[in-house]
Amino acid sequence: MKSTAILPAIKNSLDEFGPTQVPVTFSSPNLLELAQMYQVAREDPLDLMAHPVWWSVIDDFSLGAGFRMDLEQLARRDVSDHDVSKGTLSFLVDQGIAQKAVNLLPFFQHLVVKCGDLGILVVMRISGLGLTTSGWAQEHSNPHKRYVVAHGKSQIVVLQHFPALAVETIVNVTGAGDSFVGTLLAHLVERPHSFHSPKSLSDIIFTAQHAACLTLQSHFAVSPLLSESQSKQNI
Repeated sequence: MKSTAILPAIKNSLDEFGPTQVPVTFSSPNLLELAQMYQVAREDPLDLMAHPVWWSVIDDFSLGAGFRMDLEQLARRDVSDHDVSKGTLSFLVDQGIAQKAVNLLPFFQHLVVKCGDLGILVVMRISGLGLTTSGWAQEHSNPHKRYVVAHGKSQIVVLQHFPALAVETIVNVTGAGDSFVGTLLAHLVERPHSFHSPKSLSDIIFTAQHAACLTLQSHFAVSPLLSESQSKQNI
């Protein structure tokens, strides 16, 4: 339920934002939290998806048949290139994960969805000054590289899946998500535009996943290896 605590504040501030602006820069829900955020956002008493700003942003995305076809192609990819037992990425479409995330983009610029052993899903939009300088401006959908790119009227929508890293022995799951998010935010503090190109996005997600794996293999809630000096070295 904590994942929805920010939504009333978003509702109260929406009138201040235009189609290319966003109330919240970053959010990292897991799959259950994403579903809860979507449900609460679209229902009374908030009903955020009836707000004119939501409609304006969604219209600006210009997501049509091409985006749906690219997403369906991505959904046919295996979750892991090394473990076919995990199945395909069909859950992104069948469970509405991608659709829910896109519908929340008018409120959150970057959604980094933690999918457990199914990996990480990044769904984001790029607009404003970043539109002309972003490496995504020259990119198009590439299901082989696990990403879908849609060029809207004045912004770009990106959806990319990152497979989970292999962990030989899991000692303790407590703190793994916090280690992931903490490393991600530490990286963004030093390199705020890390989401603006395919290469830098892959680097930052890999670093954060590696941090989570270290904690999964530790008896502590946060692995002692994630010291300030070690984090800077990895970044």
